[in-house]
Amino acid sequence: MSDIIFRNYQKSNYKIFFDRTSGFFIRLGNSGKEPFYNLEGPELLDISITNYCERNCDFCYRASNKFGKHMDFNEYKRLLKQAEKIGVLQIALGGGNPNQHPDFIKFLEETRKHFILPSYTTNGQGMTEDVYLATKKFCGAIAVSWYEPYVDARDVIDKCNEYDIKVNIHFLLNKKTIKEAIRLLSNEKDLLRKINAIIFLNYKPIYTSADLCLIEDDVLLEFFDIITKVEICKIGFDSCMISYLTILKRKLRSETVEFCEASRFSAFISEDSFMYPCSFMCNTKWKGIDLKKTTLDKAWSNGDLFLKMRKVLNTPGEQEFPIRSCDKCEQYNFCHGGCQIFNINKCRY
Repeated sequence: MSDIIFRNYQKSNYKIFFDRTSGFFIRLGNSGKEPFYNLEGPELLDISITNYCERNCDFCYRASNKFGKHMDFNEYKRLLKQAEKIGVLQIALGGGNPNQHPDFIKFLEETRKHFILPSYTTNGQGMTEDVYLATKKFCGAIAVSWYEPYVDARDVIDKCNEYDIKVNIHFLLNKKTIKEAIRLLSNEKDLLRKINAIIFLNYKPIYTSADLCLIEDDVLLEFFDIITKVEICKIGFDSCMISYLTILKRKLRSETVEFCEASRFSAFISEDSFMYPCSFMCNTKWKGIDLKKTTLDKAWSNGDLFLKMRKVLNTPGEQEFPIRSCDKCEQYNFCHGGCQIFNINKCRY
């Protein structure tokens, strides 16, 4: 398939340019105004193909464990046909630990057959030579989670360098881990030279205490000060961190910042084929849309949860979700209320 994609979404009033090889992506509004969402369907799908994981980490927002369920490969193929039809560009395979799905390599290969670029995040376990070879052949990139004991993550990074695979670090940021983030950025220069980027993910208290949520204190300010000085690798944040990025607002290029894309340009599908605007809605009070009873495009266009999410992201002060006072905040045009699902934002309302 072609490595370069150019599309003009006339109904949504924007264009995209996507390079499958480098991962370079641009979204441009036709009228010079930022587009709000794609009427046709998501650009990115986050699909959990398994909830199996041997780690049993207490901070896991999916509570993944060794009894976790695998998605059936034929069900994935059914969803892929629908994804291709509505123009999905990328699929992030997740879990659990996705590369330990018994059909993982088939998932990668099948995704490319439908002209969609796969990527995935691993905890480092189950990374065989066959998985590395398939990753190099089919994937745009791989990410490895960074947490103790770190040995698996270091091994994945070294192996990816050996196989010439683009590798990122995914780092879950909370009160407990932020000092390790500072140490990693300050003291691991040789390691950082081996990676493409570090992506910092805001902590979400689904099964664990909200006491671990970030707060604006001296440690956080030290972290952001170090962030501005890193030149060895790229630095990124998930959109759930956007309220904290107001600290760096004057140092950021506006075209590199995007508020929450859930229901706007991305969606999540669980291993049992329930679709949500965001993966963090799974295992909460929010009820997903059963894709065995409807189609992906109908869930995207008319699903009640997607309509609610778009409303709150486009309406400051909306009461349906946690955001309440955003219509009076001078930062609203930057963060649009931050995370809509959890009370994890810098302002804490």
